[in-house]
Amino acid sequence: MSSTFRRLLPIYLLLIFRNTAWSLSVSGPVLPLYVRSLGVDIVDWGFLATAHAVGLMLFEVVWGSLADRIDRRRLLLVALVCMSLVFPLYTVEGFIPYFFVFQFAVGAFAVAVGPTTRALIADNVPKESRGFYMGLWFTFFTLGSMIGPLLGTYISEIMGYVYAFYGSTVVLLAGAAVSALSFRHLDRSISVKKGNNDIGVLQGLSKVLSVSAVRLTFLLAVSIFFGVTAVRSFLPIYASELFGMSDVQIGVMLTLSSGVQLLATPTMGRLSDRLGQKRLIAIALAAASAIYLCYIFVEGPLQLTLVTLGISACLSTVSLNLAMLSKVAPREITGMAMGMYGSFEDLGLITGSLVCGFIWNSFGPSIMFIASAAISIVGLLLLMMVRED
Repeated sequence: MSSTFRRLLPIYLLLIFRNTAWSLSVSGPVLPLYVRSLGVDIVDWGFLATAHAVGLMLFEVVWGSLADRIDRRRLLLVALVCMSLVFPLYTVEGFIPYFFVFQFAVGAFAVAVGPTTRALIADNVPKESRGFYMGLWFTFFTLGSMIGPLLGTYISEIMGYVYAFYGSTVVLLAGAAVSALSFRHLDRSISVKKGNNDIGVLQGLSKVLSVSAVRLTFLLAVSIFFGVTAVRSFLPIYASELFGMSDVQIGVMLTLSSGVQLLATPTMGRLSDRLGQKRLIAIALAAASAIYLCYIFVEGPLQLTLVTLGISACLSTVSLNLAMLSKVAPREITGMAMGMYGSFEDLGLITGSLVCGFIWNSFGPSIMFIASAAISIVGLLLLMMVRED
C-alpha cells in the first residue's frame, strides 16, 4: 500500500459511509418507489428529484469555496451530522407537502462531501497520477452505491419503506464517528491551504471560468448527467411499473450496475493516465448513445438489467472528466473549481429530472432514453473542442 493511498484512506472510507446512507434511501430506488406508493404522480416525482438536484447545485460552489478557506475535516463532519437529521423527516406522511424542502436540504448537505474530498485528493497526488486517484474516488463512492440500493430495498420489502430512512441516519452517524477518529491521523497538510482566503468567491469564479477548457468540461458534465438522471431517478419506477420487478430485484439490478462501475473505474483511470482522458471519454459517450437506444427494445427484466450494466460501464469514465478538469483549473482554488464542476453535474440532473418527467408524461417513458442518447452525442461534440494539457 503506497504512502499516498494510506494518507487518503480515511477520505475514501468516508465516501463509503456517505454514499451507502445516501443511496440506501434518498438517491437510490427506495425514494421514488416510496413516493409512488404514497400516490405522488410521475411529474411531481420529477419536481422532487429536481429539488434535490437544486440543493446540490446551489451549495456545491459554496462548499467548494469553504473548502479552500477552513479546516476541511471539520467541514465534512458537520455536513454528515446535519444530513443525518433530515432522513427521518421523510417517514412522516403528514410531511409529504414538505418533501421538496427535505430534498433540497439533503442535497445541500450531501454535496459538501464531493468538492471537499475531490479537492483534498487533487492537492495531494502527483499530477501524472490524478486519473488513478480520482478513479479511486469513484471506486469508493461506487462501493456505497452498491451497498445502499440492495440494503435499502431489502429493508423496505421486509420492514417497510420508512425503516430505510432510519437506516440512512444510523449509517451516516456511524460514518461521522469513524471519520472523526480517522481524521485525527490525517496529515494536516490536507486540511486547508493557507492564503486561499485572500481570493473572493466572485473573483474565484471569474478566474475558473476564464479558462476555455474548463468551461467546455463543465458543459460536458451537463450532457453526461442528463443521462445519469434517466437511470438514477426514473429507471426504478420504469422497472417496477413496466416490467413488474420487485423492490429487491430493482435493488439487485442497481447493485450489479454499481459493481460494473466499481470494477471499471480504476482501470479506466490507469488507462487514461497513459492514453489520455479525452480519447476514453469519447469512446464512452459514443457507446452510451447507442446503449441508451437499446432501452426502447427491452422486453423483460433480464434485458433491462443487461442494458443498464452497459450504461454503467460507460459511466465509469465520469471520473476522467474530473481528471481533465484538475489539469486545467487554477491550482490555488481547486476546491472552488471542483465545486463548480459539481454544480454543472447537478445542472445536468436538474435538466434531466424536468425533461424526463415531462417526456414520460407526454410521450411515453421509453422516449426519455432517446433524449439521453441525443444529449450524449452533444457531449461528444463538446469533447472534441476540449484541448488536453
